[in-house]
Amino acid sequence: MVRSIQSIETQSIETQIRPSDQMRSTPPTRRKVWFEDHAAALSDRDYWSCLATLWVTDYLAHDRTWWHDHLWCNRPHRSAAMTPAERAVYASINEPITLYRGYALRKYAIGISWTDDLSVAEFFAYQFLSHSSPHASESAGIVTCEFDPHEIALFKNENGEREFIVSEPAALFHIADQITVAP
Repeated sequence: MVRSIQSIETQSIETQIRPSDQMRSTPPTRRKVWFEDHAAALSDRDYWSCLATLWVTDYLAHDRTWWHDHLWCNRPHRSAAMTPAERAVYASINEPITLYRGYALRKYAIGISWTDDLSVAEFFAYQFLSHSSPHASESAGIVTCEFDPHEIALFKNENGEREFIVSEPAALFHIADQITVAP
């Protein structure tokens, strides 16, 4: 009888674990798979919360098509992907905003992760990313682009990066200028 009570207690505790905590307990290399397996069953708020967790922990490679499909879906409560402070910044964007993207290799100039802080883009272009390839520092640069508020899916400020996650088709369409700033 004690064993059956312990089993019931264990099951009720397991069912109380939040989906975002379940995903965090999944090894980083398996989190996208976990998300794909559970996304349809998640509440809208849990969907966005888990997607945000995945965004900041998916260091393998940002598959832009996969992200575009998930970030631009019609599920409500997108704000659940942001902290209250991030939501305040996101809500304050009511006119076009100039954003920057640092890249180490020209083929990565287009992407969905941008910042409004030029020094952050410079850091990624000339310090962080340029160490990934022996020739990267020779082709590193910064792209600037103006985005309308509806072209921005999320604002994240993990590690002070002031990251705006944007629509890739919008990035391709709006690229305005190459900034060549000396490292």
